[in-house]
Amino acid sequence: MDSLLDYSTALSNETDQEALLALQNLITSPNNFLANNWTKTTSFCSWFGVTCSLKRPRVVALALPNLQLQGTISPSLANLSFLREPNLKNNLFHGGIPYGLGHLPRLRVIDIQNNQLKGNIPTSVFQHRRVQKISLAFNEFSGEMWKGPRISGNLPNKFGNMSQLAFLSLIDNQLTGSIPAALFNISSLVGMSVSLNSLSGPLLLDEGNIVSNLEVLSMSYNQISGHIPSNICQLTQLKILSISFNNVIGDIPRNIGCLSKLEEFYIGHNPIKGTIPASLGNTSTLRNLYCALNYLEGPIPPELAKLSNLCYFNISSLKYIGFNLNNLSGRIPTTTGFHLPNLISLVLGGNQLEGEIPLFITNASNLKILDLAGNFLTGTIPTNLGNLHELQRLLLHSNQLTNEPTEHELRLFNSLVDCRMLRYLQVGSNPLNGVLPNSIGNVSSTIEILYIGDTHLNGLIPQGHIAEAVCHLSNLVKLDMDRNEPQE
Repeated sequence: MDSLLDYSTALSNETDQEALLALQNLITSPNNFLANNWTKTTSFCSWFGVTCSLKRPRVVALALPNLQLQGTISPSLANLSFLREPNLKNNLFHGGIPYGLGHLPRLRVIDIQNNQLKGNIPTSVFQHRRVQKISLAFNEFSGEMWKGPRISGNLPNKFGNMSQLAFLSLIDNQLTGSIPAALFNISSLVGMSVSLNSLSGPLLLDEGNIVSNLEVLSMSYNQISGHIPSNICQLTQLKILSISFNNVIGDIPRNIGCLSKLEEFYIGHNPIKGTIPASLGNTSTLRNLYCALNYLEGPIPPELAKLSNLCYFNISSLKYIGFNLNNLSGRIPTTTGFHLPNLISLVLGGNQLEGEIPLFITNASNLKILDLAGNFLTGTIPTNLGNLHELQRLLLHSNQLTNEPTEHELRLFNSLVDCRMLRYLQVGSNPLNGVLPNSIGNVSSTIEILYIGDTHLNGLIPQGHIAEAVCHLSNLVKLDMDRNEPQE
């Protein structure tokens, strides 16, 4: 009996060794390091990238990422019956996925992203009940099941059978069809990224109660249509919702603030209309808010002033706010007490906003991009913008902004001397009505574009004054002073 067991163990060991050698025979590695390392003179458990079980000499993991490996993936990989984690990402593999890979009983992770793989995706990959992570992103799959130059065809409805699936990444392929509603009822699923495909149809969640722990839902750059589901509040754990660059219509749900853990919200470049829901102000965790090129209208809700983490808009944790190229009207909220220490980008250009530039903006000490261009803003440009030492882009052109009425010189430039990282300075197409100060020559040498055309510059510009100033702007690519008529 013992001899029979020993024979079985030896046969299993030989199967794993032969499977690995078959894989290696189809691979070319830099300096042939893999062929030199994977030899029969040493135990395969000691080979580079191979991990064996602690209990028996059977391969449980194969980690060969980022090695510039070329060749095809041998079907013998499916003979590694104890294999749990094949990791071949970021290489140059071509050919297809071995059909038997999805039948490995102990499979937990499939990571072959960023290769040049083609052919069929085995249906078994999407039906394995124990798989926890699937990453097939950045490949060129095609074949009978998936028709098209890359992964194409419909997403299989049997995804719903994957009771342990936690991460699904199919980014940058040619998947078509709709997203199965059953995916949103896999309680183990935490992240789903299907951006950069050709998915269509509406985004539908299962009717009734949804048991979802989904934290990341990324579907940008597809052809998703329909409305944002009214029952999206059932995705209670959602932190990132990205549906930009689709065909989503209708309004943003009024109760969108129910997503109390939301940190990043991207809905730009969709024909979404209506107003900005005030309930967004309840999302205290929100950092990035991108709603550019929609059909949003109406005022910016003052409730957004409560968002302390916002990086790209008006919320204190917020870092990024993008509502450019909409039809927003009214004034930028001027609620006192705004504290925006984390705000990096405030982009509200191309709307119908009016009123003055709120002074609280000058307290956003980390602000790098301020774009208020193409609105109906009036009043004077704050003269303490120099407080924004991190500022790289200042776009205030095409408004109705003026200079201080009691000032002859354009004091704005005196303040901007302190913005030493400034690259784009565009204040043209405003009736500033003033004289360029000598400090124009002291603005940051990092400036690449300076637009002060059509600003009603007056007074005599001393000969050589501008030329001397420009000499200090060593990175200047474009200087626009057109449509000014200096007067005496």
